Amino acid sequence: MKKITLQTIAEHLNVSQALVSKALSNDSAVSDVTKELIWTTAKEMGYRMKATRKTVPASKTGTLAVVMPRGYMQDFQYWGKILGGIDEELSKHSFSMLLSSIDTSNADARDWLPARMHEGHVDGVIVLGHIPDNYMNTLKEKNYPFVMVDSNVQDPQVDHILSNNSQGAQQATRLLLEAGHRKLAFVGDVNSAWSFAERYRGFKQAVQAAQEAGIEGIETVQIEGAGVSGDGNYTSPEFSNALSRYVHRDDPVTAYFCANDMLAIETQSTFADMGVLCPQEVSIVGFDDLSISALTQPKLTTVKVPKSEMGKGAVELILQRINEPEAWPKLVLLSTFLVERDSVKAISPAEAP
Repeated sequence: MKKITLQTIAEHLNVSQALVSKALSNDSAVSDVTKELIWTTAKEMGYRMKATRKTVPASKTGTLAVVMPRGYMQDFQYWGKILGGIDEELSKHSFSMLLSSIDTSNADARDWLPARMHEGHVDGVIVLGHIPDNYMNTLKEKNYPFVMVDSNVQDPQVDHILSNNSQGAQQATRLLLEAGHRKLAFVGDVNSAWSFAERYRGFKQAVQAAQEAGIEGIETVQIEGAGVSGDGNYTSPEFSNALSRYVHRDDPVTAYFCANDMLAIETQSTFADMGVLCPQEVSIVGFDDLSISALTQPKLTTVKVPKSEMGKGAVELILQRINEPEAWPKLVLLSTFLVERDSVKAISPAEAP
């Protein structure tokens, strides 16, 4: 059986191969009538098409809005990789991106929509990170299809894509336990982000599993005073005080699992100011695998979050939602991977406090 190619379809219709390619990619420059003719012909001839292409609805604006808290504009090591994934995937579908940063402290959420959204010039919205509930409600009231990426809002009616935070935390905690550490700290304000809460849950689950396996002498503490918000990462004076208290007590905490890389780097820096050496005296693990984590001294052991893949997956979700408004909402969890570098030291039982 002869393989059906773009050129085969073009010759059958007596048009150019470029036109066939544009039509199958839902290029807005091709008329709806021509698109339908080429789609129908391709299907009848048995051409194998990517399902995601056909999910892109015709006669739309060809633009998706991406909104994120203004404070995230300073954190492009994380969110920039997600935006890169969004942009790459949108280009495959001949869509463009309207990026808008918003002030999440605005009391009147109805005024936060970009002008082009007010005017109906976008097909859907990808929401990044910590957006207050009332902002989400505005999108619902406007009947905009939207999906969330790594959000603190858990709405079962809205598509959401994020990393498997609990899984990654278990990987990191097991590494510390296998390295011989028995005094462990979870670093971060659990209630500041849903991802932090999930990472804390994974931390506790790994500890519980170790205890049930017969490992004795495990003690855990939680160090607060640092977290994330719509304005980015934050720390308070209590944070450094807590680190000092736990590392200088008679039975010091030797292992610190930090809820993200920026907190891990801040923890490294704070200990360095105290004269406490990593990894000689304390072992530290972060979460996210930011580019900077490979540049610290020592290089930070961390959990890799598939940031670009989250962005690409968000595009797939929103295009499916636009095409199938009544489809069952999806919660997509992407796997994480441990990246071992130099900030964790194995200790023997004799060295453990």
